[in-house]
Parts: sequence; C-alpha cells; structure tokens
Amino acid sequence: MFICDDISFDIDGQKLFSNINLNIKPQKDLLITGPSGIGKTTLLSILCGIQKPTTGKITYNSIDLYNLPENKIDEFRGKNLGVVFQNFNLINTFTVKQNLEIAVSAIDRKTSIPFFKLLDRVGLANKSHIKVANLSIGEKQRLAVARAFVGDPKWVFCDEPTSSLDDKNANIIANLIKEESMRCKASLVLITHDSRIQSLIKLYAKLLLLPTLTRAPVNAPVRLLFT
Repeated sequence: MFICDDISFDIDGQKLFSNINLNIKPQKDLLITGPSGIGKTTLLSILCGIQKPTTGKITYNSIDLYNLPENKIDEFRGKNLGVVFQNFNLINTFTVKQNLEIAVSAIDRKTSIPFFKLLDRVGLANKSHIKVANLSIGEKQRLAVARAFVGDPKWVFCDEPTSSLDDKNANIIANLIKEESMRCKASLVLITHDSRIQSLIKLYAKLLLLPTLTRAPVNAPVRLLFT
C-alpha cells in the first residue's frame, strides 16, 4: 500500500502545491497530468524519495519514507521503486550494459529476469557494449525503461516518458511500460500530458493538477481533481 498524506511543497516561500492525499493499492495505477510547470515533476520526485516535501509524509507498506536516514531512503528506492526520468538520467560515458549493472548493484536479491534478457525485451540486446552517448533518443528511453524495471519494483514512476518521441517510438515505450509493469505486478504512477500514452495504458485513477485561480501563472498553487 502506498499512501501520500497531506503533501505540500514550497519554493522560496511560495506554495507550489498542497493538500495532496493519495492511496494506491497494489497493482493499481495513477495518471498525474496538468499544464507544464505546475509541479508534476516535483511531485513525482517527492513520491519516490528524491525531493523531501515541505509538509506531509509518504508511506510504503507502513514505512515512513522521509523518516528514514538519507542512505536508507536511497537503499529503499533502489530495492523497491523504479523511476523513468524525463531526461533519462543515464551515464553517457558508460555502455548500455554498465548502466544496467549499476542499477542491479543496488539490489541484494535475485530478480525474475536477468538484465541481458531485459535488454532483449527492450530491443537493445545487440547494443549492450555501445556507449549511451551514441544511442538515439528512442534507444535511450528504452534503456531508461529497462533500468527502471530491472529490480522487479513494486512501484514504478514515469515522468513524461514519451514527450520527446515520434509516434513509432512513443508506441514502443508505452507498450514496454505496460508489459513490464504487468510482468512485475507493479503499481504505475505516470506523469504525462501525452494523449498517445494515456490511450495505450489503462489507468486506475487520474490526478489533475490545476492552478488555484483562473488565469493564474503555471507556478501558482494547485488544486486537485480526481476522475
């Protein structure tokens, strides 16, 4: 069970968002959407233990994430969460294989699928020794998806995973995320405004972040709508 309890976040004394409460049961999914600059990426960073909220708490199966020491937060994330970052967060000077090996090193248990088989599933088996800097954008995103799922996570967070891709690669990535989340029996939290991936991945609930005031700037506080 994943619970987000009364989360708020301030920047330079200005409230970006507040009163965010979520309760995601195992193998249930959530779409977070809204205008660019509204705080979606910041919210995702909070949910997966990267950015501490101003107030509120995040619990995973009764574990209070931000009550853990920082090194334990990193350890928990490595063992339990998968993240697909908007900017990939890959090491360009390392090979495809080395990037996955780093992810595997954070896991102290046997995974259900060896990472070389996972590379085959994402179509990168023949590029394992290629440096990331030499991959196309679509290939980098496929590697980012593979890295997120390498440890059989129970919760997976994706930040605009198809925003920079053409239709062909967007479909590939959407299907990979859908297939791998089903294989791992993982809950999926997807941040996107891309209707292509929204139509391909059936989501349990939708969280819409909107400015609190009509015509408010995009960095104004947000209100929440569930559909």
